[in-house]
Amino acid sequence: MIRAIHFTDLAEMREKRLAGSIYAGKPDDDGEIAFWYCCPCGCGLIAPLNAGRNFKPSGAGASWNWNGSQTEASLIPSVNHVGHWHGWLTDGYWKAV
Repeated sequence: MIRAIHFTDLAEMREKRLAGSIYAGKPDDDGEIAFWYCCPCGCGLIAPLNAGRNFKPSGAGASWNWNGSQTEASLIPSVNHVGHWHGWLTDGYWKAV
């Protein structure tokens, strides 16, 4: 398991590249956010997820339901960083499948 360290500044997260770190952007008018994470495998890659705070956005592309917590973050469904890592972000921890 890897703790999901929450950053309040995306630039700082990109600079530090801590495995499993997260950043949640401000919601748009529909309540959707860009939820950024640093791959939990430790490779240093950073990627965005289309997420909704307490809902899973509909429409084109993959999306996730984020519970809205920065310290005990959970995402549904699982996150598959293809070729690197696949697992769940639950209660603030990344758990591999």
